[in-house]
Amino acid sequence: MNTIVLSLVTMESLPGKPEQNVQKMISYLEKANEDLATLVIFPECSLTGYDPENAMNYSLKMDDHFILMMEEKASTFDMAVCFGYMERLMAETKPFITQELFFQGKRIRYHKTHLGTKEEKYFQSGKEFPVMDIGVTVGIQLCWESHIPDISTALRQKGAELLLVPYASGMNGKRCRENWMVHLPARASDNGVFLAACNALFPGKSLSSRGGGLAVFDPKGKELTSYYGAEEQIMTCQLSGMLPREYPRGDMHHISYFDQRKPDLYK
Repeated sequence: MNTIVLSLVTMESLPGKPEQNVQKMISYLEKANEDLATLVIFPECSLTGYDPENAMNYSLKMDDHFILMMEEKASTFDMAVCFGYMERLMAETKPFITQELFFQGKRIRYHKTHLGTKEEKYFQSGKEFPVMDIGVTVGIQLCWESHIPDISTALRQKGAELLLVPYASGMNGKRCRENWMVHLPARASDNGVFLAACNALFPGKSLSSRGGGLAVFDPKGKELTSYYGAEEQIMTCQLSGMLPREYPRGDMHHISYFDQRKPDLYK
């Protein structure tokens, strides 16, 4: 796999205040640029804040000024950026939970396909699993979707080498790490991909429900680096090396479990 320098951000986003959120996010892009990052990942709904009850009022339209501000700054630094917002395509329809990946004038928008039970009332679900080549092939799944192996498999089927998993969850500290260590290493190992997760911080919440957390896993499910505190943070690491799919078939030390599958048996 090509080398990539990855910066992950955990931050507070004020619901309905994109003008404040975008300034903070741009400051993190500037810091990531100093660290020579080639990809920066922000949490779910980082630009609008995560507020399902007010999604109709706080959602942004496609090509909103604040979205373009993020894209323009990323273009200035020639980096890829992955950030989230509540997005409404038409005034009369429910919004999407959107996570955008932008690089060199191109973008994909992943619309959350599997909504949480509380989200179903306020959002509509997406229907596609896009991937994007930014030097490595990247796919996105959001928050509790990481518990659904089929999503990771679908992205791997499309060639994903790196899975991005932004969260907006009240889990923090010990509880966040315990939860992530159950399934995120498996998503990475089963598909032979790198995986990076970042969780939002919620303003005004107690430490028990404030959120936060950053972690990166290698294609064998090993945790490479992490932060499970409750303060705003940016963490940068370099990902490089061969993926299991790149080793000769039959090398049991670097076996690609995904390529050993027999899909016709599972129907």
